[in-house]
Amino acid sequence: MTDLLLTTLADGVLTIRMNRPAKKNALTGAMYEHFTQALSDAEVNPAVRVVVIGGVPGAFSAGNDLEDFMAAQTASGPRPAHGLIRALTAATVPLVAAVDGVAVGIGTTMLFHCDFVYATQSAKFSLPFINLGLCPEAGSSLLLPRLAGYHHAARLLMLGEPFDAAEAQRLGLVHEICPSDTVDGRALKTALQLAAKPRQALRATKAMLKRPEEPVAARVDAEIERFSALLATPAAREIMGAFLAKRVPDRTLID
Repeated sequence: MTDLLLTTLADGVLTIRMNRPAKKNALTGAMYEHFTQALSDAEVNPAVRVVVIGGVPGAFSAGNDLEDFMAAQTASGPRPAHGLIRALTAATVPLVAAVDGVAVGIGTTMLFHCDFVYATQSAKFSLPFINLGLCPEAGSSLLLPRLAGYHHAARLLMLGEPFDAAEAQRLGLVHEICPSDTVDGRALKTALQLAAKPRQALRATKAMLKRPEEPVAARVDAEIERFSALLATPAAREIMGAFLAKRVPDRTLID
């Protein structure tokens, strides 16, 4: 796709790797566009069951390339970063992140839209928008209070001070802290586990988890509707039929 954004697909897992180590993976407009296209393609490619997002050793992403960002001030039309944010928000495919080193700005806010986040002990997170004269992005003003509580969110967003992997885990942003040389493998292990699940059931589960707050009765009705539809799929019939017959399910029938 581009040397600055590498993509590989194997065993149902699409890996998107930001690859600009000299700039600590600061994202340019072109990188945003390629990233957005990769996510959009993943949504419709039946070979993609899970997406892993990674960086390079010492840098997940330093956020916006400020020189590129300021140059784009004079350009008309939507900002490329907004396309990526919308693609992350709309993603139905499961997203797994492996974070090492700096994760600044969108390098942190994109993680709110990932389903699993693994980080190294040296990972350093930052939401510096206030210090740049800006406000939060990517839904972080909504998602961070939900995740960590209002007062923790106010501290991080109104002071803009960096925080380490241990705090990110306490806040619920990071699932697990891994050694630097194993974080990519840990993320891939989870991705492969997810890729082995029935696709429709997995995406339906993610969709349910991502639904807005609603009365319990409304959620129950939504679950019943989707549950009933999934019962009729070849995957569910094959899995339950194999269980009753005490045989191994035919993976070719499980999509």
